[in-house]
Amino acid sequence: MTREQSEAAGLPAFYPDKWLLSFVIACLLTCSAALGAQTVTGTVTAEEGEPLIGVSITVAGKSTGTVTDLDGSYSLTVAPEDVLQFSYTGYRREEVPVNGRSQIDVVLATDVALLDEIVVVGYGTQRKEDLTGSVSVVNTEEMAKQASNDVTQMMQGRVAGVSITSDGQPGAAPNVRIRGVSTFGLGAGAEPLYVVDGFPLAGGIRDINPNDIESIQILKDATSGAIYGNRAANGVVIITTKSGAKNRKFGVSFSAYAGLQTVPQRLPVLDRVGYQTISNELLANGGQAAVPGNNPSSPSYINNIDTDWQDAGYKDGSIQNYNLGLSGGTSNLNYFVSLDYLDNKGTLVGSGPDYKRYSARVNSELDLGRVRFGENIYAMRSDENPLFFTGPFSLFLPGGRSTLVNDLLQAIPTIPVEDPNREGGFGGADAVIHQSITLNVPGFNTLVTNSSKVNRLLANVYGEVDLLDALTFKTSLQYDNTDITDELFAPQYDLGYFFPRPIAELQVGDRSGNSFLVENTLTYQNVIGKHDLTVLAGQSFQEFNFRQITAVGSGLEKPYIRSLSNASTFSVTDNQQPATLASFLGRIAYAYDDTYLLTFNIRRDGSSRFREEDRFAVFPSIGLGWKLHKTLPLPEAVTGLKLRGGYGELGNQEIGNFRYQATINRAIPYEFSTGRVFGAATTLLVDPAITWETRVTRNVGLDLELMDGQVEFTAEYYSNTSKDVLIDLPIPLSNGSLGGLTTNAGSIENSGIELSGSWHPTVGPVRLSISPNFYTVKNKVLDIGTLDLISGAGSRTEVGQAIGQHYGWVYEGIFQSEQEVAEAPFQTEGTSAGDIRFADLTGDGVVDEADRQYLGSGLPTYYYGLNFVAEYRNFDFTVFGQGSGGNLINSNLYRGLMPTTGYNNRHEDILNRWTPTNTTTDVPRVVINDPNNNHRDSDRPGWLQDGDYFRINTLSLGYTLPAGLLRKAHMQSARIYATVQNVHTFAAYKGYNPDFQAGILNPGFDFGSFPRPRTTMLGIQIKF
Repeated sequence: MTREQSEAAGLPAFYPDKWLLSFVIACLLTCSAALGAQTVTGTVTAEEGEPLIGVSITVAGKSTGTVTDLDGSYSLTVAPEDVLQFSYTGYRREEVPVNGRSQIDVVLATDVALLDEIVVVGYGTQRKEDLTGSVSVVNTEEMAKQASNDVTQMMQGRVAGVSITSDGQPGAAPNVRIRGVSTFGLGAGAEPLYVVDGFPLAGGIRDINPNDIESIQILKDATSGAIYGNRAANGVVIITTKSGAKNRKFGVSFSAYAGLQTVPQRLPVLDRVGYQTISNELLANGGQAAVPGNNPSSPSYINNIDTDWQDAGYKDGSIQNYNLGLSGGTSNLNYFVSLDYLDNKGTLVGSGPDYKRYSARVNSELDLGRVRFGENIYAMRSDENPLFFTGPFSLFLPGGRSTLVNDLLQAIPTIPVEDPNREGGFGGADAVIHQSITLNVPGFNTLVTNSSKVNRLLANVYGEVDLLDALTFKTSLQYDNTDITDELFAPQYDLGYFFPRPIAELQVGDRSGNSFLVENTLTYQNVIGKHDLTVLAGQSFQEFNFRQITAVGSGLEKPYIRSLSNASTFSVTDNQQPATLASFLGRIAYAYDDTYLLTFNIRRDGSSRFREEDRFAVFPSIGLGWKLHKTLPLPEAVTGLKLRGGYGELGNQEIGNFRYQATINRAIPYEFSTGRVFGAATTLLVDPAITWETRVTRNVGLDLELMDGQVEFTAEYYSNTSKDVLIDLPIPLSNGSLGGLTTNAGSIENSGIELSGSWHPTVGPVRLSISPNFYTVKNKVLDIGTLDLISGAGSRTEVGQAIGQHYGWVYEGIFQSEQEVAEAPFQTEGTSAGDIRFADLTGDGVVDEADRQYLGSGLPTYYYGLNFVAEYRNFDFTVFGQGSGGNLINSNLYRGLMPTTGYNNRHEDILNRWTPTNTTTDVPRVVINDPNNNHRDSDRPGWLQDGDYFRINTLSLGYTLPAGLLRKAHMQSARIYATVQNVHTFAAYKGYNPDFQAGILNPGFDFGSFPRPRTTMLGIQIKF
């Protein structure tokens, strides 16, 4: 085709001469490039000499790149004038010119500052050095050396300002308090808000797999937490789960541990001889004959049974965990996948407590330049056999029993564990022979089964787009669904006096809860000269739905088929609780010349938990910071010194739904001459203007860094005041209300100091890391409305005092004679020698209610923790301990074992009771019916025990396999370790756990917590 024909046809012209010329030029350029190109090889290692796998190596200004292999080796074609860039998470970035070399080996230095530089805060991140609020970062690597089903329990003692108490039940959720107790717990919860991957959860985080967690930040003040508005008064715990990394080759990680759990202590209780001696003596002192089972002259006398109930009731438990992780990434995609299995069998004989959990996670993000998409999906299934009093069901037991632990210790030794002659096959007390209300705990816990099966799905899908270089829009859709099936079955049994069950019972329940969250945020971030500005604006809407259906059936017959259709009678209840929360939020973070800092947060929340007139509120905060090392002449060793402070308001809306609406009973019978009819009436009056509790926070802190982060220290003072705290005001029954009026009328103050630090010295070949923390809490009630006080178990809450102060009579010794009794202020009609002399504080000659006083704090006033790590070559050794003090414990456990009267078993301390021949003692006489009421709340020895303790929580020894062996095994890293948890507790307390869980108004009252087990385990951590 000619040139003219091509042009006429509209086709590109083909010029043989020009095509030939272009082909020749292209060949020459290719040959020239090939002649100038070269191959560079080398290895990348850490300072310790270990090869680094997956290091990203790129050519500056070009798209050429590669990553290191299992040996830390790489090969790359470059030009002689190119510059190589080496980057790896946690290490300092290096740039190395090629300069014609064919081999370049690089050693990357650890960048401690980089690892700690970025901190996750609400709806974003900040550099740690730019924070103006009180934000603590939890060392998740050290936390992971513990074995636990719950993340919060693993944080105990690791963060200043955060107290965590728990017991030893598998699956039990700890109590978490951040900077003190700010509510009375009469309607509002005291737990912090948990945010996982940006999702504010409507509950705790027991279901979250600890192995998936990348970082944990705790927001302790309004400067950092006001962005979460009316849900942040109790603090915020932000958890970020793991993700892959871009340009990181596919990697596999596997970790596993298995351990044995034992109850490390036994409380010294009486054997048969001791029990019978005390029982006979207390009856004789009251002028009564011994019971037949304890009377040697009776044909029913028992001398062939001596049951040790702690040996019979406790067993060895176990814990095991297996986790598989897959991660990696390309130039625009990163991903993380995990599978996890946890099995924790408890230490109490019977059907529980046990806890088993299966979980799976998929996290990924696709980066398309200006647009990014991602998701975090977590699915979990757990099977739990809780103690019956910790689940949603209750099984009636007489005597107001609180826990099985108390019953186990108080059980008398003269009944057998098993008795084939009784229904169910277990022993029990006889109403005539023993006359003791004793529960056979291993028998009860074996016969009665209680289970909860939980299925939970957490899904978060988000998208980001850079509208401009400095402006980013993000939208998130998040869904949380939990379905729980509960079942409690009690067959027919006879466990003795007070504990027969002639009718079998089945309780079945379904609990379902879900929440849907949509959030949209717009973030502007730009640096103009010396001005660094970040502005965040957003909208959030969250909907909650909860429904619980419970059915109780009784009269099931043998052989038992656990179906309500087999029950002779049954009842059903249905409870539905919808709620919504709509919010607008904003933040301004400004820095001038990287020296002067300003943070302003604001959130406007509207909650359906309040009536329309009181539904909305605004929660603002402001924080200021000054990097003193930028402007003041300081010693060269001081590489960072920052002064910061803040003020703001937070809310607490966790008061339950529909509390502002009156309760109407539609089944009240009315008698008329024509017969009975049913009508409706209000049975609970409410305050329709009820609203959230508000916490005002004030704090000032100083952050110090020495020698580029080798030493870090933080000191902070805080003072928080809770306003509009919910209380129950008593109202006359003539108003028709069956309960008090819940309203906002109280105020509580918490203040204290926080000190925390870290030191990373090197002593010869040994690398050390020492991280202590210490903080104080001073709690004070400022207002309780029109009430004079709020009573608790052996405690009172009153204006000017701390919440739940111990309250009772003052011990002055023991009466040694009847003459002393006659000359002393009147106690009771039955007071005699051997009884306690209580003080007459009013001086009116009579010991009565007016002679009680405050006896000490039930709240610890200081807490502390210490983590010590030593590394020598391939070995690492960790010691972690924590404790608290400044409080007294009113132990229901110990007091239940030291009664002056009654037929249950006792602590060995009772053997030192007062008798006419043993007068130098502080233990009163034993006598039936306790006529002097020696058991009353007081400060008698043993009644209020020193709560100071220090626990060695963790001892761990690990060994990392050497690099040469890893290369042969094609592994990136491998570590084996042995760990002991709950090693030893140094305490004077005569119970199981000095850091027990308790009620808010009874913080110093130990109802009888489940013993915390000692765990001895072996584990392995491998990366491929």
